[in-house]
Amino acid sequence: MNRLTVVIPVRKGGFPEITLRTLAEQTYQDFEVVVSWDEKGSANWARNQGFRLVRTPFVLFSDDDIEWEPEALRALMATLNNHPEASYAYGAYELDNGIHCDQRFDERKLRRGNFISTMALIRTDDFPGFDEEIQRLQDWDLWLTMLDQGNIGAYCGRLTFRTAKRAGITFGPGLSWREAERAVKAKHGL
Repeated sequence: MNRLTVVIPVRKGGFPEITLRTLAEQTYQDFEVVVSWDEKGSANWARNQGFRLVRTPFVLFSDDDIEWEPEALRALMATLNNHPEASYAYGAYELDNGIHCDQRFDERKLRRGNFISTMALIRTDDFPGFDEEIQRLQDWDLWLTMLDQGNIGAYCGRLTFRTAKRAGITFGPGLSWREAERAVKAKHGL
């Protein structure tokens, strides 16, 4: 039995070749992949649908355009093995030649703003599901929900993936960043 399931939400017209290719190049290969087609125009809906098929102790949600570093899954898994108190492990990533999310877990800092990507390895039993009402900053909402449940994260201390800036949930039309931030803060009483 595999230990990890990678759930990839894919919107209409999307193709997860980059993600699938870089997953195939991982040094850690004890995983299976679920591609979840976004039929509702909601990445959170697609992620939750994909999660219904997860039967492994760990789950990793990956956007369909992520270039995973070859050691990423091994590093994330080792981090959770070395930190049994943590419910998820995350790493840094590169976007537009800048490095993001390159910092240790800090509960107080997380309550002020997000510094953890959606692309994190989660203990399946601790995953509460994505709030499908959240249109933007779904990762921050997830980590705050888990924090409210007493679940913390652990930083693996390295770059885990690269991605390009693209239109979508983080950049593009729809709910502005400031509006999304207000909605998540209101939900969590921040």
